Amino acid sequence: SLRSCKHLITVSNSLRADCIANGAAPDNVTVVHNGVPAIRPTRVAKPIPGGRWVIGMVALMRPRKGLEIVLDALAELERQKLDVVLRVIGPFETRDYQSEIERQIDRLNIRDRVERVGFTQDVPAELSKLDAMVLPSLYGEGLPMVVLEAMAAAVPVIATRVEGTPEAITDGVQGLLAEPRDSRSLAEKIAALVTGQYDWDAMAEAAYARHRDEFSDDAMARGTAKVYQQLLG
Repeated sequence: SLRSCKHLITVSNSLRADCIANGAAPDNVTVVHNGVPAIRPTRVAKPIPGGRWVIGMVALMRPRKGLEIVLDALAELERQKLDVVLRVIGPFETRDYQSEIERQIDRLNIRDRVERVGFTQDVPAELSKLDAMVLPSLYGEGLPMVVLEAMAAAVPVIATRVEGTPEAITDGVQGLLAEPRDSRSLAEKIAALVTGQYDWDAMAEAAYARHRDEFSDDAMARGTAKVYQQLLG
């Protein structure tokens, strides 16, 4: 049980709070954020307000990841005559869920706005094709690795305000935060970026810089080593 652990390391403050709520002593729980290597790929081109924007979702596609929400948001952007394409990067957890999503795409009449990529072993290459990475999770995100990978690739993130995600993304700085389960909120955030209400270059650089300073693999290793040093004293 959590009470019997000498010390716990969690990857986000939200998970630390969960551990404490379930009986762990506060002094015995330390946050060491996830970290990923710098992977900044070369971009072919930068997006321009009013032009075509390519956003992407990288995940194992299952209901709690919120793909339905981003599809509804995409339909709203289509109604606003904004030129936004979604790349769906990753496999589906089940065939039934994939069939549900395909029916939703047809019902919304956005087949020409969705590109299915499927599983990939080269996430950096896929990130290099994106103008923004979207993660509309409903719940269950300690601190999403894919958010950190996007930051490491200097790709702005549009995600939902759940659990550890706001610890990496400050709304309007490294990316944008929408409300969970709210396609209108998500559409508003995407529209704000693609219409030039935010400086894409500044946001991309801020994401890269915060990854370098706080969410790199080196930062994670240093944080973990510090906990061991304190315990072994």
